[in-house]
Amino acid sequence: MCECGATDHGELVHYTPEQIEAAGWLPFSARTLRDKASARVFPHSKAGGRITFLLRHIREIAAMHEVRPASERRRPV
Repeated sequence: MCECGATDHGELVHYTPEQIEAAGWLPFSARTLRDKASARVFPHSKAGGRITFLLRHIREIAAMHEVRPASERRRPV
């Protein structure tokens, strides 16, 4: 374990939009991932001047598009 608190080195890996598209982790093209990151719609990293995504970013993007069932909606009192 490193002193940064990370227990899994996989959490520190930066993935390119092309790698995410090829792996099929998100239903977006590499171009869309890059465009939405540039527009600050999607969370991302810009280490070394390149747009990359950590696993936590990928999870956040997936959660942004989650739709909950109507039965879980709060009803006004």
